[in-house]
Amino acid sequence: DEDDDEEEEEETAGRSGRASSHRTVSVNAACPFRSSLLFPPSASRGTTLCTADSSTLRLGTIDDIRRLHVTTHRLGMTPRRIAHHEAGRVYVVGCIDSGGSDGRTFGIGAESNQRNVVRFFDDATFDEVSRIELEAYEMIQTVRSASLSINRSFEAGDGGGGDGARPVECRPYVVLGTAYAFPDEDEPSMGRVIVVECNLGGNPKSDDADNDDDDDSQALRVVREISEYPMKGGIYSICPFYRGTLLVTCGSKTVLCQLDASASVAGDLILRHVGTGHHGHMISLYVDSLAGGRGEDGGDGDGRQLAIVGDLMRSISLVEYHPKHQAIDELARDFDANFCTSVTMLTPNIYMGSEGHTNLFVLRYNTEARTEQARCRLDVIGQYHLGEMANKLAAGSLVMPSASPAGGDGGGGLPSASAGGGAAASPGK
Repeated sequence: DEDDDEEEEEETAGRSGRASSHRTVSVNAACPFRSSLLFPPSASRGTTLCTADSSTLRLGTIDDIRRLHVTTHRLGMTPRRIAHHEAGRVYVVGCIDSGGSDGRTFGIGAESNQRNVVRFFDDATFDEVSRIELEAYEMIQTVRSASLSINRSFEAGDGGGGDGARPVECRPYVVLGTAYAFPDEDEPSMGRVIVVECNLGGNPKSDDADNDDDDDSQALRVVREISEYPMKGGIYSICPFYRGTLLVTCGSKTVLCQLDASASVAGDLILRHVGTGHHGHMISLYVDSLAGGRGEDGGDGDGRQLAIVGDLMRSISLVEYHPKHQAIDELARDFDANFCTSVTMLTPNIYMGSEGHTNLFVLRYNTEARTEQARCRLDVIGQYHLGEMANKLAAGSLVMPSASPAGGDGGGGLPSASAGGGAAASPGK
């Protein structure tokens, strides 16, 4: 019996040592407390915590560094979409300018249009660098920062995009998706995918350089539209895809787009779609993949180029792009009728979505299913009642990043949900 007790104590000490080294512990109960004897009065104002497990009672404080500091910057317009473009060190904000900044409005008869403007702000000073005014009745739907490859094989005349060749060039761009909301149409009949270049001219300054010459950096920063691609339908969502391409949802379609070098004008770039795309949704509102910094450049671990599409009524579908055939096929879908408000791809086989009844759900693609009927269905492995409408799911971290090499990005795989008018962090597992 004494030997058994000693072994249990050693195992408990080993677990405690591993937990302390990783700064994570498993607790059975937790509650706030106040103690003027153990901690100073300034540290006992709701920032002290008491936790207990099967063998240990821990008393501690929460550092102030974990608090969120918010600074408000007045836009004078209604923000609709936002993205950060690291290469140009700008925030790209799609805004609705009611009446227009110059007082003009667009209208047909009694109908009036609120002009949409895409504004570029310096990410350090929040000074406005440039802006792009959209056309009459054109609304901004999505803004993404993506690194796109330039296909030179199209210039040689072999079509490009089909053999999966290694990209020749790769440059960072801002990609905008728009839709024309005409008063006499229930659904947008046309939209545009706009590619904008916004980079620092000359030699960009490093992150640890002095910011005394901010005016000079703004003078070198150039914002210009390099290509656009009109499509029949509203552009609801855009996501970076593998090998420097884009996945675009237009109406009920999901298509693959890439940049090609112009064969007639040297230096010009042309955005075009590749292959046939995928049809079969009511309205394809959201698309997401693990490409663009979260996955391998050529595909997942098996070399497959996967993505998920969130439908207005038909929940989430898993699609795969085949470079050899230039086709997008549906592999599996969730057959529940979920009105998706946002989707995200956690791993190649696990996906999360939010729906109109203020719930979160997690799906899994069972690659080891024995029958074809089971493989074409996404299994529901998790459900969570959030209680608020979530309009965006994004990868984030609920803990401070680890400084150790084995710590990775500090748990950046946990998504955070933006609910209603505020931002509420919620665990992703």
